[in-house]
Amino acid sequence: MGGPIMYVRTALLLILGGCLSGCATTSETSTIQQNLAMLNERQLGIERRIESNEGQSRRSGDLYSKVEELQMRIGKLNGKIEELEYKLDQYQRAQAQVQQQAQGAPVQQHEPANPVIVEAPQRPLQPLPPIAAVSPRVAQPAPPIEPPAAEVADRAAFEKASSLFQQGKFEAARKDYQALLAKYPKSEYADSAVFNIGECYMSEKRYQDAIESYQQVIDKYPKGGKAAQALLKQGTAFQQIGDTTAARIIYERLVEKYPGTPAAQAADKKLKQMP
Repeated sequence: MGGPIMYVRTALLLILGGCLSGCATTSETSTIQQNLAMLNERQLGIERRIESNEGQSRRSGDLYSKVEELQMRIGKLNGKIEELEYKLDQYQRAQAQVQQQAQGAPVQQHEPANPVIVEAPQRPLQPLPPIAAVSPRVAQPAPPIEPPAAEVADRAAFEKASSLFQQGKFEAARKDYQALLAKYPKSEYADSAVFNIGECYMSEKRYQDAIESYQQVIDKYPKGGKAAQALLKQGTAFQQIGDTTAARIIYERLVEKYPGTPAAQAADKKLKQMP
């Protein structure tokens, strides 16, 4: 910064010296003033450039120090990552050993690079005792697991009632289904028995009784396999007694609650056929 400024100052002194040594006219004085103004502007410009360069240098130094700091942080993070990877590898090896021990497999130990071999003192070999003959064991088959007597009984009762239904003996079948429910209320065939009672009523053209039986299936076994079919049959029973409004409501409920099921598809078809 001192070099350019000294140059400007020297020029100013020379010009002033020239003015003082002789008599200057008005035009010469004006020219000198213009030159002085130009020199002042050049001096200010040079000073600004020098200050700008110094500011850039300071900023460059700050950026360089920040880069060094970031590099140090990255190095520390890399060290932590390597430490975590090492701990993870140790943990995985320990887990593998635990699994091998649980499965009865021999645990593989990592041997050192240069294992130390220790020789045991040699002893004379002793004769082994004779091996006793072992008779081969014949695997005995496991006894069959028989279901509880109650499950056998309710299944037999359900099959008997279903046989009567297939024979067209609807009243007898309905009474057997009702007897099954009275004796085994928690049977796995309970929802099917209630549904089949409704089927017996439908075959007997007792539609109101059928509607009530299907409603029991819907209320007691909403998540069973007969709920959607019970809604479909209930809508059919309403149609049989001429209540098309109730039938439409039942079909729409079936389509909304059990979409995509065969019963819902049949209900959608019936809705399209209704006036």
